[in-house]
Amino acid sequence: MGVEKVLFLIFGALAVIGGMATITRKKIVHALVFLVFTFINIAAIFLLTNAYFLVVVQILVYAGAIMVMFVFAIMFLDLRTFEQEEQTHRGQRWVALALSTLVLVEFVIVLAGITFVSARGGITPAAVAAAGGDSKVLGRALFDQMLLPFEVASVVLLVAMVGAIVLVKKEKTSDVATRSWDPAEQLTPEAREGED
Repeated sequence: MGVEKVLFLIFGALAVIGGMATITRKKIVHALVFLVFTFINIAAIFLLTNAYFLVVVQILVYAGAIMVMFVFAIMFLDLRTFEQEEQTHRGQRWVALALSTLVLVEFVIVLAGITFVSARGGITPAAVAAAGGDSKVLGRALFDQMLLPFEVASVVLLVAMVGAIVLVKKEKTSDVATRSWDPAEQLTPEAREGED
């Protein structure tokens, strides 16, 4: 067994352990640390396969930008209430098991299809290098063959972002109670303390 295969098995096992630790931690900050650990191991796997563009994307976008977003989201949440609540329910376990099975089946089908195409000489490192490198091949596939799904995904993300903003604005405005004051009305000491 070659060195690359051994490193692949090590980084793959560490990524799986990090993923399992992420979803089993009760403290959200610990889960985020394990998530970053998982992202770094996935980037190492990309590095072993000479996918340098994906390594940079994995580190900058996932381990960098998305983790910063998670940290800011956690700063605005009440973590004590979240940690005291029950994290799983009986119905959720069956739904999670069914969805996990579907994702595993999809993963096996995609992997079998890639292996079949690669075995026929379709996707090889030599073919990617001859086409101009991995970033050029990815750009052609993304903006030429997959342009419509890419644009649909961007519109869906935009709608989700606008929806989140609308929901947050509604929650803020519904909790704020305004009081109309009569100009001649004198404030009581209790009302003054409430205003402060």
